[in-house]
Amino acid sequence: MIPLSTDEISEAVLKLPSLPHIVLELFRVLDDEDVDVNLLSQKISHDQALSAKVLGLANSSFYGMQSKVGSIAYAVSVLGFSSIRALVTASAVVQIFSGKDSSELTHAQLWKHAIATALAARALAKSMGENEDQAFIAGLLHNIGRQVLIDYDPLRYREVLSWSSIHDAELSIAETAVLGLDHKAVGRAALARWKFPSSIVETLNSDPSDLLRIYPRTAAIIAVADAIAYGLDLEGSSDGQVPTLSQHQWEQLGLNDEILMEVFSMTERSFNEVCAILKTP
Repeated sequence: MIPLSTDEISEAVLKLPSLPHIVLELFRVLDDEDVDVNLLSQKISHDQALSAKVLGLANSSFYGMQSKVGSIAYAVSVLGFSSIRALVTASAVVQIFSGKDSSELTHAQLWKHAIATALAARALAKSMGENEDQAFIAGLLHNIGRQVLIDYDPLRYREVLSWSSIHDAELSIAETAVLGLDHKAVGRAALARWKFPSSIVETLNSDPSDLLRIYPRTAAIIAVADAIAYGLDLEGSSDGQVPTLSQHQWEQLGLNDEILMEVFSMTERSFNEVCAILKTP
């Protein structure tokens, strides 16, 4: 199999649709520290589907609110700008790939794994006092390049799956062997095209040593969350092999059995509900 060329990677990324206008507007508004909550609420209300997801998440066990959230303005005030950014990101990117499929590795399975990773990352971040919403976004997007590769050339990605099965190898290793690069390189290009913050784009660095040096906690959190998601197998895929973790990643997080059991519980408890809210394909 001939590896992907730079031109092919560029073509795959350029074929991606733009993020919806409302999402770009919300990104711009959310970057304004003095943003008017009423203005933000109005912008969200212009998109009925997004409004439903914001209210759904605000009233879900994911946040555990004691009283019902009935308006967008109240949802924004109780969830906070960071959480709204995470929800907007999740709903927009999931929607782009909705309705697409591949016979061997479905987008539904990929997104369910991504959501499980995002939930585990958020739970890990919470236990460590890190930014929960940034961990959620990074976990959700950690495999976005795989979505792009499958869309661009399903036949070539089937060769990746075949190589992985024959050699009993992780998909990232199979991607490099067959395509000449792994999905993280494509993911970085996709997120850069969509103008995601560099703090998110750079977490998809393929070199673990660089990743740990630049974003040490985020890198370790996502790596462990990914392994947890594969281990729990909430998406019901037969293709997932639990990725190898370095001793350094485990030591960085200082995890113990009690923390891990709580992360497992929180991830499983919220999984189906968050998938339903985001209308995972």
